[in-house]
Amino acid sequence: MKLIAPIIALLAGCATAATAAPRNSDPDWPCQQVKVAELSVAAFWSGPAVEPATSGWQTNDAVAALVAAVTQRRLPMEAATQRIATFARDAGEERDRTMPLVFAGVFDVLNREREKVIGGLDRFGQRQKTLAEGLRQDGEALRSAQTATPPDDAKVSELTQRLLWDQQFFDARRQSLSFACDLPTIIEQRLYGLAQAIQAHIN
Repeated sequence: MKLIAPIIALLAGCATAATAAPRNSDPDWPCQQVKVAELSVAAFWSGPAVEPATSGWQTNDAVAALVAAVTQRRLPMEAATQRIATFARDAGEERDRTMPLVFAGVFDVLNREREKVIGGLDRFGQRQKTLAEGLRQDGEALRSAQTATPPDDAKVSELTQRLLWDQQFFDARRQSLSFACDLPTIIEQRLYGLAQAIQAHIN
């Protein structure tokens, strides 16, 4: 069974990759990007003081409608910026009061969206660690079956097939992770761009 050693070596590499977190203190974080659990309003906003969670932006129908539109990633940033400019123009003398509410809504919506993504990535990382541990245990069982006296050829064949299948599943999950790991940054970039567009219309 010359195939056994390469399989086990490959699985060991998978397990190491799953548990390594060289740039983060959270052992369950599966991404190479540094984990930032929470966003700060001050990192995106230098306008009038506003507390997104308690600002009451949802009670202003016009603000809520604008926030719902511009926070959708399918809406190009150029179009979102134009909608913000039109809203600011139409707000007239109320602009300096309503534009901070727009930011509050944008921050609130995108921050909650980002928190869900972070939570999903945490769960993904925990699951990958569990899968890696299962691969390690199956690898040990395979070695035991291979070195048994007499060798258990049927067991070796069964475990080999199981390990190959599980390793392919593990790798497929890891390969799908790249886009998900980029999502928090994509959300942050949209939040920053929208915040700059909003602030541009405050005196």
